[in-house]
Amino acid sequence: MKQLLWIVLLGFTSLLISCQEKNEKEEQIPLVRIETQRPLMGTLFRIVTYARDPQQGRKVMEEALDLAQDFGDRATDYNPDSELNQLCAAPVGQPIKVNQELFDVLELSVELAQQTGGVFDPTLGPLTHLWRTMRRTGEKPTPEDLASARSRCGVHLLKLDREARTVAVLQEKMQLDLGGIAKGFAADLIFDYLDKEGYSRTLVAAAGDIRVGDSPPEKEGWTIGLRTFHLTPTPTINLTHCAVSTSGDLFQKVMIGEQTFSHIIDPRTGLGLTTRRAASIIMPQAKYTDPLATAACLAEDPQSLFAKFEGLSMRVLYESDQRAPVVTGQFRELK
Repeated sequence: MKQLLWIVLLGFTSLLISCQEKNEKEEQIPLVRIETQRPLMGTLFRIVTYARDPQQGRKVMEEALDLAQDFGDRATDYNPDSELNQLCAAPVGQPIKVNQELFDVLELSVELAQQTGGVFDPTLGPLTHLWRTMRRTGEKPTPEDLASARSRCGVHLLKLDREARTVAVLQEKMQLDLGGIAKGFAADLIFDYLDKEGYSRTLVAAAGDIRVGDSPPEKEGWTIGLRTFHLTPTPTINLTHCAVSTSGDLFQKVMIGEQTFSHIIDPRTGLGLTTRRAASIIMPQAKYTDPLATAACLAEDPQSLFAKFEGLSMRVLYESDQRAPVVTGQFRELK
């Protein structure tokens, strides 16, 4: 019995030594920077990572992008046949079972709407559609159209059941719009898949939403440039193990008469913001930074609103000199 135990121990020790030697050999293989990109969700998703086997790394990146594409196809409100739009078209009050990721993003959206007092709201689809009509026609909606759209907004008109993974709409002609959170959620899906597969030195960028992990080799972090009201990023910040999102009207706005309306819908008016501002948020995950950057643009007192979010860093800049910028946390380190 002792001899058998001794043989087993010797075999186990040999296995440990073999594994250790294998790991040491793998660590001697240099890390190679690889990157790819794919049009998704109305923008361009870009991945940068470091791999010892570039061919395998590229395969994993494509698999991660496939996951994000599947989610984006489900969560879009542009495709009438998407899972999100099928949910909106379901009979009032009827629980509809949805995909796990779609349920998760809706549940988080409702939670954030409640935590921000409705400043961020995934049910503003009717107002988003009015804004798209404004951009196309150059005309403001009538008071009647605006009132009708606003009557179909509010997270109280959604009923979620986590155990059954169902969602029910409680008002006819509701329209969910996940444009303020879906890209950040998809960036996290990509990052988490790569991290699970062993690619920890990764950056995922989706327009204004970025998720990063371990720093690149021999670097302190990922150097991120932040845009404000201009196309060229000016300040930069080094980040690891977090997400950063920037929201504003740099690209999407419409001018009617002498007034400019941002694509960021103000729930208080039902129309786009008319004062220019740019907000950036740093938190551990992009599924939070994406919607909270939008909320920071809308909040009258961003610092007070976001005091409840532990570890949140924020920068809100206003084009008007009459409003002082709000800068907290890691943004104080801007170069």
